[in-house]
Amino acid sequence: MDNPVPTPEMRVDNIITRLQTTANAFVAITKELDLDMVLQLIADSAKQVANSRYAALGIVDEQGVISFFITSGISKEERELIGALPRGHGLLGLLIKEGQPVRVRDISKDPRRCGFPPNHPPMTSLLGMPVSIEGKIVGDLYLTDKIGKSEFDDEDEWWLNLFARQAANAIINANLYNKARQAQKNAQALAEVVGSLNQFTEPHALFDQISKATCQILGLPAAAVFMLDEQVARFSLQAGIGLKQNSDDDTFLPLKGSVAGEVLEQARTKVVSNLTQLDEIYVPYLASGKLPDSLIVVPIREYGKINGVIEAYSQVARQFTPDEIALLEAFAVKASLALEKANLFHQKEEFLSMTAHDLRAPLSAIKMSSGLLAANLPEDFPPLLSQLVENITRNSERLDNLMEDLLDLNRLENGRVHLNLERCEAGELINAAVNSLNPLFEEKSQLLTYTTNSHKCWIVVDRKRMDQILVNLLSNAHKYTPTGGKVTVALDTSESSVVIKVSDNGPGIPPKEQNLIFDRYYRRPVHEQESKISGTGLGLPITRNLVNLHEGKIWVESTPGSGTTFFVQLSIAPFET
Repeated sequence: MDNPVPTPEMRVDNIITRLQTTANAFVAITKELDLDMVLQLIADSAKQVANSRYAALGIVDEQGVISFFITSGISKEERELIGALPRGHGLLGLLIKEGQPVRVRDISKDPRRCGFPPNHPPMTSLLGMPVSIEGKIVGDLYLTDKIGKSEFDDEDEWWLNLFARQAANAIINANLYNKARQAQKNAQALAEVVGSLNQFTEPHALFDQISKATCQILGLPAAAVFMLDEQVARFSLQAGIGLKQNSDDDTFLPLKGSVAGEVLEQARTKVVSNLTQLDEIYVPYLASGKLPDSLIVVPIREYGKINGVIEAYSQVARQFTPDEIALLEAFAVKASLALEKANLFHQKEEFLSMTAHDLRAPLSAIKMSSGLLAANLPEDFPPLLSQLVENITRNSERLDNLMEDLLDLNRLENGRVHLNLERCEAGELINAAVNSLNPLFEEKSQLLTYTTNSHKCWIVVDRKRMDQILVNLLSNAHKYTPTGGKVTVALDTSESSVVIKVSDNGPGIPPKEQNLIFDRYYRRPVHEQESKISGTGLGLPITRNLVNLHEGKIWVESTPGSGTTFFVQLSIAPFET
């Protein structure tokens, strides 16, 4: 029986229904900005617009290759059977390359169905539509199995064409939003990892952090840093994460036969999407025991010259996006600057250490000579000359303390200080430090007191270094507390820790400076004009390093004009059995 001829009223009702369906579809795809959601909504809505059983949306990249394939109307199992992305041949190729609609009554009998994946669900009727905007094709949309009819008609094609144009706009908008969001994420990720790099001043620790950060920003399982050794013409592994090291040979890359060597020769980033297609290219094994299938290598430059590379590895073959490449290149620039800074810091530390050692011998001679001279001055020695001898003795002692602080801080920051731990009673340590410094406080008419609300409590510390921590904090309080001021030491305990508090009623520290006072050589600007307040600016950095070495915490609380309190928290020693 033939289909009934539609009356004008039926046609109007049909147009209104399809208009409402299409309008609802427009609203659905335009109010969403997440790209994955937009693509799925387009596939789902297209099915409704043309009343089909199945819909699929393919999105092409800049090279015209299908990079996304979204389906609607089939089960998860059927989608998994389809497998790889369509290749864009046959009918799909016509949609993508020629940009013209395609309508077929029975696709199973059409030789152009070769472009569909071999495990594609069975199809009968088909309606295909290019998805384009201003002449640029961004994808293709095809529907199969018209519901209620044997094939798609002119009206279906007209409505799908209208919908595809709006879909193109939605895809472009979602793409722009996705790129902006990804750029924001990349910038945030880059800022976070760069911030972590700036915390390291020791090159090898920095190499480790660069490897970890590379994996973090790209979401890859393995990365490595290789530095150029020009004397033996090869790259040496400095740090790696996710790699398997079988022998010493795995710690080197030859200049010939490695991607790193090509980066050095061509002075640019190198991306290899499928390493199995290359011959005699050396790459390290991953921790899984397998070779990577893809990698990206970016140069590290020091003062404009390539002296190393960052390599990032993928265990599966993949394409690195332009955004990923740009992100790693930007990170490599920051890593290069951090390495330059670390190398300069290392050179400075070596110079300071060497200078301090070289000055020790002549300074010892000056101290000994001035001490002998002061001890044997005749009674009628002119007062002015006596004052000069005293100045020599005092300032040589000050210089000796400065050099000792420099050497001590250098040893601490390079991990060359080892603790001799023992059980000590916290109150006894504090009392000893307070008693030794009381005469110093009395010279400025300052009141130094120690209070505690606890019974004896034991901590495991290096007695000598703990005394150094307390003396540094008390000396700092003495220095910045005015004449006649007050300094209080308090000891608080809990079940797991002790907290030592050193409080003064000095000028206080502005909030913006409280994170700086533990940096070497830093002195509070409020005292720059006070010549009587002197110091090396090393006491608090040394104290922080010593507290960290004891696995404790140190912090400061201060309000300008209301004094300052330093806190040191240490774990309580376990009970002896």
